[in-house]
Amino acid sequence: MKKILALVLVVATMITVAGCSGTTEGTSADSDDVKVWKFVHEESVGSVQDQFAMKFKELVEEKSDGKIRVDVYPVGQLADGVGAIELLRYNAVNFAINNPATVATIIPENQLLMLHYVFSDDMEVNRRVLNEGNATKELDRLYMEKDMIPLNWFQEGFQVITSNFPIHTPEDMKGFKIRVMASPLLIEAYSGYGSNPTPVPYMETYSNLQLNMIDGQVNPVFAIEEMKFYEVQEYLNFLNHEVFIATFCTNPEFWDSLTDEERAMVEEIQEELDQYIFDVQNQYSQERLEKILTNKPSIEQIEYTDEERAAFQEKAQIGYDEYLRLTGEEGQKLLNMLQEDIAATEKELNQGV
Repeated sequence: MKKILALVLVVATMITVAGCSGTTEGTSADSDDVKVWKFVHEESVGSVQDQFAMKFKELVEEKSDGKIRVDVYPVGQLADGVGAIELLRYNAVNFAINNPATVATIIPENQLLMLHYVFSDDMEVNRRVLNEGNATKELDRLYMEKDMIPLNWFQEGFQVITSNFPIHTPEDMKGFKIRVMASPLLIEAYSGYGSNPTPVPYMETYSNLQLNMIDGQVNPVFAIEEMKFYEVQEYLNFLNHEVFIATFCTNPEFWDSLTDEERAMVEEIQEELDQYIFDVQNQYSQERLEKILTNKPSIEQIEYTDEERAAFQEKAQIGYDEYLRLTGEEGQKLLNMLQEDIAATEKELNQGV
């Protein structure tokens, strides 16, 4: 039944895309014989994912001398995050950015990347681990088994919890109704702090906060500013507990259809995008926070000592237990790999290598 619904979704989307782009093929266009590549992502215009997509579009069109056009579809134009994954898997779109929560139902092991306090506080360490580590190489294999080829892993910044009261200890979160993505692991992890995690669609989060249907939410700073969540919240709680990770993928059938030159071009572009998007997320984290503080000077920032964070880290163990329950030996192997990747990279950078 799920496969039938997915196929219906794909057909409907292909018709929609044809209406938008003037072609039902998705790989060739109109009378000028320009190839069209379709790219969908999970965020709104101007977001980190959108910046990645637009830079990819710019570089592809430039390096192909205009022979390839990239059409970018932000969240909601073709599908939500979960729907976009199905579009990619059935080759109704050619490229997509997703995150571990939206892929969790088909690749539970990648929820590894949502575990609290699993990553380094040093974003450069995390950047290298995502692109060079053994754990993501193993995740690449799992993605390919589900008809997705990861081309790039990148981070969008630390998640920040917003609230209308200060959060200093896990006890302060007791009964706190926090919006999270619809992931069993995230629900379990935030429940560990005593809160009441509540899945709410991203585009409905502001209204839910405004109407007091939820008490707070968690997102990177750029999203809090972009979606105006800070307007209806009083505190920014910087626990540095979770890094938001994104995965840029293509469809295997589409990838195989490309010429050697086209594949080489896309791979070369990934090298440029890696540093570019790392700089963008750093810039966004700073600039968007400044915008929030300028637009709402009364909002308060809460930073945490190592001792205060340790209390949350202890409670976070429930998320690890849930991850291993969901993934078993494969999940344990991946967790060990990731922790080894992080330790080795931190050591390397500390030694100045």
